[in-house]
Amino acid sequence: MDLILTPSSPLLGKRIAEEIGVKLSAVSFKRFPDGELYARVESQESEHVVVCSLNSSDDFVLLNLLFDAIKGDVVAVIPYLGYARQDREFLRGEAVSVRVVAKAIEERAEKVITVNIHSEKAKESFKKLVDVDAMPLIGKSYEGEDVIMISPDKGSAERVKTAARFANCEWDWLEKRRIDEKTVEISPKKIDVEGKRVVIVDDIISTGGTVIEATKKLYELGAKSVECACVHAVLADFAAVKLFSSGVREIVATDTVERIYSKISVSKILAEKII
Repeated sequence: MDLILTPSSPLLGKRIAEEIGVKLSAVSFKRFPDGELYARVESQESEHVVVCSLNSSDDFVLLNLLFDAIKGDVVAVIPYLGYARQDREFLRGEAVSVRVVAKAIEERAEKVITVNIHSEKAKESFKKLVDVDAMPLIGKSYEGEDVIMISPDKGSAERVKTAARFANCEWDWLEKRRIDEKTVEISPKKIDVEGKRVVIVDDIISTGGTVIEATKKLYELGAKSVECACVHAVLADFAAVKLFSSGVREIVATDTVERIYSKISVSKILAEKII
């Protein structure tokens, strides 16, 4: 067995290779002047692990080029699965993107491993999926610290509950309550955050809009400081700048999407599912 690195996950891929004790395959990529992509794999092995987060459409194209180049069995490790948020037909005539992605990957891979895929609905598009939960790792990174973990909405409450259990801290979610036609009140369901160090926890931070709204409200309620922690730090559209400008003191993320904020590695929990 060998492991094939990709441009979207080079460091995480290397860490996984070290965890499972396999060598890295020789691989090369290039982009032609017209934008087309090229991939080549030099390997004599019959079993392969490909580590490739789908941060962009290019990553999806490269993954499929690798599938064609590789000879033998493949385990596809997709730490961050882009396109998973389009998990149903919201409007008539829409493509269900995650279904398309799942079909393409599972046509070639014997096993597909993801980290905190966006929804239970997204999982239904796969037949060979193993989804790993990184929330315990986020929780452990705050173990022993005096924090309150907050979910930006009720939909993420179970994720935050898991992280808080491993951090051994209190947790809550922000509840939206409509006062009248034009007024919506946002506040923690039950916990007082005044004078507290608060960590907003979510699975994905994309543009950061939800976290920014939550941060402003938490400061209005007297929070001493606000940080955010997530599994997938997509941080599109200058999100990090906007987060810090809104008062977020620190951003902590895993390395499913490799950023300077990737202070927690999911390499070990992924390696356990490969072996």
